[in-house]
Amino acid sequence: MRSTAKVTYTDGHVDEAPLTPRVITSAEEHAQKEGWEPGEASKIRQSYYMAYLAQRYAGNTTTPYEQWLDLVDDIDVETPENPTN
Repeated sequence: MRSTAKVTYTDGHVDEAPLTPRVITSAEEHAQKEGWEPGEASKIRQSYYMAYLAQRYAGNTTTPYEQWLDLVDDIDVETPENPTN
């Protein structure tokens, strides 16, 4: 089971999308191009942009990032539990 980005919008609707390898690497590449600080310094910015890419790649939005962010009420990244053997 893959991690997902669950986005709740200001109008109350919720979209979920998987955090695929494409999403994760695209978000990392964007952060590097934009000169965002690595690690904890830009953790929130990077996680929100990753959630945006997940929604975009899943076909849930075509809105540009800055406009999309204005429509967001909450973002929750859900990671499945790792089963113990």
